[in-house]
Amino acid sequence: MRPILITLGPWQWYAYPVIVVVLAVGVVVWRRLARVLGEEVPPMTGPRLAGTTIAVLAGAAVVYVIVNRIAPVEIKSWGTMLVLGFGAAIWWMAQTVPREELSVADIVDLGLFVLVGSIVGARVVFVALNWSSFYAAAPASVLSVWEGGLSFHGGVGGALLSGGLYCRLRRKNLWRLADLVAPAIPLGYAITRVGCFLNGCCYGVRTALPWGVVFPDANIGGVPTPRHPTQLYASVTNLVIFVILARMARRPHPTGYMFGMYLLLYSVYRFFIEFLRKGATAVVFEPLAPLTEAQVASLVIGVGAAVGLAIIGHRAKSR
Repeated sequence: MRPILITLGPWQWYAYPVIVVVLAVGVVVWRRLARVLGEEVPPMTGPRLAGTTIAVLAGAAVVYVIVNRIAPVEIKSWGTMLVLGFGAAIWWMAQTVPREELSVADIVDLGLFVLVGSIVGARVVFVALNWSSFYAAAPASVLSVWEGGLSFHGGVGGALLSGGLYCRLRRKNLWRLADLVAPAIPLGYAITRVGCFLNGCCYGVRTALPWGVVFPDANIGGVPTPRHPTQLYASVTNLVIFVILARMARRPHPTGYMFGMYLLLYSVYRFFIEFLRKGATAVVFEPLAPLTEAQVASLVIGVGAAVGLAIIGHRAKSR
């Protein structure tokens, strides 16, 4: 396991020009990607070149000073994979969503809205579910998101709320937007779950299978015990869901159908994979034991999605 991907700082003086080069390369790559995606990119001449140069130099100075002030800075594996997951989702949307629906700038803005909303929603739900067992005694830990503790179902709710706010501000149709985003969600999720594997969390029950993995926090009586790498199962399954939805997206569907299909497929996957996590990293929902909290949420969302899809299909046929 590798919870800490890399440690930065303290840096010597020669790190500053390296940071400048990295930021400059980032600007060049961004401009070229924008051109590839059909965006209009103004030429880098005159005042624009001078302004960009100053911004890169100043940005490098800020990074250098901050890292040296608080060094060593630990870059967490889970957070890194979360950012990469969102980046991959945005990249896929930029490649496939028609420009008359969303421009690249719109997709990036939407991604930022959803990123913040999903993290806040995921944290709020997780804290609410674990308030009496942990957070009531340590309320200051509520803000320690980097220590882990997020609920995917809460993240979906937060993403819908923040996406709804974005649609209201930009006068977009929420469910049409959700359809466009639907295939990108399992892609980002699959990458983020690799971060869970590196972090050593969200593992499964004991197994004698040859691909069982020993996780640092999963010992029994101090004895290393192989566990199901359910994080990797999740990654593979969600990549399959991504492929299914990406192929479906090539054909027209009624508004809300693609997002409903994603919710249904995710709920089925999550319900069954919880059997491999129950008693390890999944909490049983006592009022409906032996079902876990995630299984109950998946049942509710999955049934709701199935009913919604049936209604959408019926309306489409009656037109």
